[in-house]
Amino acid sequence: MSTETNTSGPDDAIIDLPPLDVSLNEKDFVVVEEKVTSSTTSALTDLEAQTKAVPAQLEPLDLEDPNLVTWEGPEDPANPMNFKFSKKIWILSTVSALTFIVPLASSMFAPGVPGLMKDFNNPSSTLASFVVSIYILGFAIGPLVVAPLSEMYGRSIVYKVSTFMFTVFTIGAGECNNLVSMFVLRLLSGLIGSTSIALGSGSVADVIPVEKRGKYMSLYILGPVVGPAVGPVIGGFLSAVSWRWVFRVIGILSGVMTIVVFLFLPETYSPYLLHVKAQRLRKETGNEKLHTAYEDRLSGPVTLFMKNIIRPCKLLILSPIVLIMSIYVAITYGQLYLLFTTFTVVFEEQYGFSTNVVGLAYLGLGLGCLVSVLIIIRYSDRILLKMAAKSGEKKPEYRLPLLLILTPLDIIGLLIYGWTVHYAVHWIVPLIGTFLLGIGILATFSPTVSYLVDAYTIYAASASSASAMVRSLGGAVLPLAGPKMYAALGYGWGNTLLAFIMLAITPLPFLMYYKGESMRKRFNPKLN
Repeated sequence: MSTETNTSGPDDAIIDLPPLDVSLNEKDFVVVEEKVTSSTTSALTDLEAQTKAVPAQLEPLDLEDPNLVTWEGPEDPANPMNFKFSKKIWILSTVSALTFIVPLASSMFAPGVPGLMKDFNNPSSTLASFVVSIYILGFAIGPLVVAPLSEMYGRSIVYKVSTFMFTVFTIGAGECNNLVSMFVLRLLSGLIGSTSIALGSGSVADVIPVEKRGKYMSLYILGPVVGPAVGPVIGGFLSAVSWRWVFRVIGILSGVMTIVVFLFLPETYSPYLLHVKAQRLRKETGNEKLHTAYEDRLSGPVTLFMKNIIRPCKLLILSPIVLIMSIYVAITYGQLYLLFTTFTVVFEEQYGFSTNVVGLAYLGLGLGCLVSVLIIIRYSDRILLKMAAKSGEKKPEYRLPLLLILTPLDIIGLLIYGWTVHYAVHWIVPLIGTFLLGIGILATFSPTVSYLVDAYTIYAASASSASAMVRSLGGAVLPLAGPKMYAALGYGWGNTLLAFIMLAITPLPFLMYYKGESMRKRFNPKLN
């Protein structure tokens, strides 16, 4: 048991504090709203250098508290920040695989929708779109539940239960005999499958320090973007046999991941690990006063859950940076899924692609996402460190320059895709448009997630969940308007309208880059 207060912390968990107008020394205070832990002694220097950005709730604390349970020094191997590099890579690979499979299931079924509607004797184009979008609606609801649970009971158990249930619901969807049961099981699959999307960025923040986090976050965010882009390629070939095989294959993949998660995915959430440590020490020593800086031992499980479930909502309502960036990403995400609902029709009817190869039309988008990831991996952390060297602070806003540079490609890609399809130009040209679109879309997602995680490190899951909720609503609702919009405007003006919408919201990330820091200081909701 350690009875010394550990004020050193990993570089990624260091937060910026406003100047203190108090008579006591800063060393007499400890951050209790944000987690401060460390894997290197240099973090002490970083803490002194970063005293101006994210406000934290401070309160005096007796630094000689003999009952405070902390890590056994800055090099404690039990601290997830000190895990071996190979173990960290395994954790991130597992989480990334989950985050790939769940969004994969959202669009992998798209080529099979016509076959399903034919089998169920229903010609409604709106219901056909809803089969895809109701799954995304589950992404909007699930994070509100799974994020609080992970902050109460740890990440690992939530991953395990949700992966198993996702497998069950997915296999069930493949055996449906009517649209009602399909809608119900698709909604449940999306709801429970949203765990990896809601918690993935938090898992990255648990083990990767801030100066290295950009490239790992971009690899993680590949799942929600590349999964839907690759899904129809596989789904096209499977749907040529039967749409039911789409769900069976996804069920097999998620079943394998269920075994991997149950056997090999360790816990990474530091506050929960310290809570377990405190419980063990209380039992071993009989000292019931032992506690961590994060425990609320006065509240019961129901009260704790309510406190935690409110946190993402508080962030959306009380934090402008979360709300504004969530709306920006939601419109981008909705546009992505709207296009997904059109690719099959456009390339089958206009370009004569067969059912089993129409999924290849999504490859332009997928390749664009991969190129965007390579750019982010190379430059994201470099930009952060270079700007931090000049200012002396690692501000979350330093994650946004790549977004500002690359997202205009989204608008250009929409215009190229829309008008080349309108005039039936050779199919390779619309794919070039979707390639540019993929670069712009991923350059929106990855920096935004990194920005919110850096701003709310200990509550990264709640910040990500708040953003995922709004983003998924956009992905679920906007595609429903697609058939009527394109019927009225055509693909040229329809996609031009989407481009104008993106142009209208372009100032939002610029606002965050220049005014985000002052907003974080002014609007700093109490989250604990």
